[in-house]
Amino acid sequence: MKNWLLALLLIPMFANAELRLEKAALADALDTTMLVISGNNPASSDAIVVIRADDSRNPGYADRANIERVIPPGEFHLDVPFASFRTPAGRQLDLSALEQIIVFAGRETEGFVIQDVSVNNPPPLGKGIFAWDLGPVGSAIWPGFNPLTPDSPLLAGHYLQGIDRSARMQAADALTSDGIRGIETMALPLPAGKWNITLWLRDPGEWEYLPHPLEREIRVDGRTVFQQRRNPQAWIDEVYLGRQNEKVSPRSSSWEHFGERKSDRVTFNVSSSGKPVLLSLLGDTSDAQFVSAILAAPAYNPQVLEMLTRQRKLWWDRNWPVADWTKWPTGQPRLSARQSSLVAAPDTSVLVTFDFEQGNLPGAPLVVVNQPQHRGKRLHADWHWSQWQLTRTHLTSTLLAPNDDYFRHGMMPENDGVALPRRLVVRVGIPANAQPGDYKGQLQVKMQGTTLSAPFSVSVVNTTIPALNKPVGIYLEKPVHFGWFPETNNLGIDAMQCDLRYLHKLGLTGISPPYSTPRDEKSRAEFNRLSDALATRGFFSPLAYAPAKRLTQALGVGNAAMAVQEIETEYKKRLQPTPYWSIADEPSNPGNKDLFLDMHKSFSMLAPEAKLAGHLNSREDRAYLSMFDLVLINDGFGIDVDDVQETQKDEREVWLYNLPHPRAAAGFYLWRSGADGFLKWHGRMPTADPFDPTDGREFDVQLLYPSAQPCPDAPDIHADLYEIAQGIVDHRWLQWLEEAAETNPNAKSLLLQMTKQVPDTWEGMLEIDTAMLETWRAQIIDLAR
Repeated sequence: MKNWLLALLLIPMFANAELRLEKAALADALDTTMLVISGNNPASSDAIVVIRADDSRNPGYADRANIERVIPPGEFHLDVPFASFRTPAGRQLDLSALEQIIVFAGRETEGFVIQDVSVNNPPPLGKGIFAWDLGPVGSAIWPGFNPLTPDSPLLAGHYLQGIDRSARMQAADALTSDGIRGIETMALPLPAGKWNITLWLRDPGEWEYLPHPLEREIRVDGRTVFQQRRNPQAWIDEVYLGRQNEKVSPRSSSWEHFGERKSDRVTFNVSSSGKPVLLSLLGDTSDAQFVSAILAAPAYNPQVLEMLTRQRKLWWDRNWPVADWTKWPTGQPRLSARQSSLVAAPDTSVLVTFDFEQGNLPGAPLVVVNQPQHRGKRLHADWHWSQWQLTRTHLTSTLLAPNDDYFRHGMMPENDGVALPRRLVVRVGIPANAQPGDYKGQLQVKMQGTTLSAPFSVSVVNTTIPALNKPVGIYLEKPVHFGWFPETNNLGIDAMQCDLRYLHKLGLTGISPPYSTPRDEKSRAEFNRLSDALATRGFFSPLAYAPAKRLTQALGVGNAAMAVQEIETEYKKRLQPTPYWSIADEPSNPGNKDLFLDMHKSFSMLAPEAKLAGHLNSREDRAYLSMFDLVLINDGFGIDVDDVQETQKDEREVWLYNLPHPRAAAGFYLWRSGADGFLKWHGRMPTADPFDPTDGREFDVQLLYPSAQPCPDAPDIHADLYEIAQGIVDHRWLQWLEEAAETNPNAKSLLLQMTKQVPDTWEGMLEIDTAMLETWRAQIIDLAR
């Protein structure tokens, strides 16, 4: 189709382009239509392309499609299905009523230019080829395929249901992001002859749910051509954790790791007599009868699948590009501590980080930690190693980047080339009764014919620092995968208890735990057991993030308020504190206000003793402050010192939440701001496949990674969890300094210095690096020694 180029704005030093397609150019838009964009980013930094699509005149932001793509340096090409045009709330645009499409740069990037925007209605894959893309009416169709919807006479099944996951994805592969489940039979109208048939069988899931069929069988005219049987543990090992150990390298691509998925398609040969070829799908659930696409090619033309595979690879490479690597191996085996001598107080922990390279030595390294000792006394040390992954550069980015913040516990994998550099992180715990002195330890890495060694020491000071006086921690859910099978359902409770023990060991004091919804006697008992466990392990002021909202959905707002009041009365009799009850999530966002206002009204009347909480993330949310006993605020709301102090009026608790730079947020900035707590989202919030960053609108957020067993010796974690733990230690040293300043002039002077040096704005705090945080802590420790 003809290109429509109506505007190109050039700014000195910048070539920011705005290209517009008017209504006349969009008149022939179909579900199969593609928007094709090309341009160039000659800068050394990433750029952003924004696609705006309107199906009415002058719509507001909430009533139009707003799509972003992150563009790495170099030439770029994008293919965006028209069927993926949705409003922020998920409404699909009316393609027959499109008014305009505007493509423009999301921010100024030197030299960046959008060169061309065009509309493409792709032709069929080729003569004599049958290709169907399954899904509900209006879902995106892969170029060259024909739509196949649940009402098609080709399909039969008692529970046919079209599934479209693309609304929850930032950039969706049109072939595999939708499909139909509950298919019992498919009658394919293939002419007489021999055919190669390929079925794509994987439902990618969404949010925290990944479909999990255990048994699947496909028959052609009664003959079994595919059969698969797994038990729950095998499914967890092979599917849910199937990408856990994948190695990434500078040659890795999004297609290789997340798009191709050969194991999720099946190809078989059939012979047609000219009558429809009957395919029967059997399995343990309707998820086992899910198909996303069908390709039928004549047996003499097997190259069709290869051609389609090349097309799909090109789409993935363009729409989920991988940023350049910044860390490269030297090729030489080496081991060195970044800081070999550390100082710590009793009842804390320290991290010793080592840089390790295996070079080209083969085999799996064996790591041995010689526990730090002093005069016959030992400190316990455990360790993690960093695994490289591809993750999004930011929450909603479509640019993937190499990242080694995934800390694994246990054996490292075998090396079969030149190994990438890794971090080995040794955590040394210092018990409350530890004797002062210098504890000396060593890390050894043994490989074939080579042993690398690096000493380290921990100097334990003769100073006791106060326990943390604020809740600092994370949101937590039970691992979702255990709850999908009756055989493993109870393991989720075991895993949660192990999580709580581990978080307590790291020093966390705050938690928003996976409370049950206390709607009946059984769930109330579960609620109480978790409350008891939190108190036993030292967590205080817990936040009940979901129960009040779920009670309202299940019972109605009045009954929910009365259920909460019953808990308040019961806990008051037992002299046991109740949690904060969250009733509002970002109330200024569209559609969020009415429900929470009704909840506030009913809870204020019927549960007057309940402490109500709200998550506020914009300045508009300040209008609702008077409704809450606790507010959790982020940088969108405003978290500078002045903001926090103003929000704390009327004896209101203020917690910071969901901030980057977690060590600073949990430590020096939490102290400087005067906020009453800090929570980080989220302990366990994987989106569908926990090791696929592309299958959700945002990337997977998880500080504790899933495992095959509920209680591994130590969990795999994200580096940010250690950052929070170190921020807590920073905060405790600041509490010690405040106490010491009451009687010690030197401590008073240092406290004044800290008050001046630690920024009183969050923007200023983001400029403070970890080295500066270490320096500030060291200044306090030097005063204590």
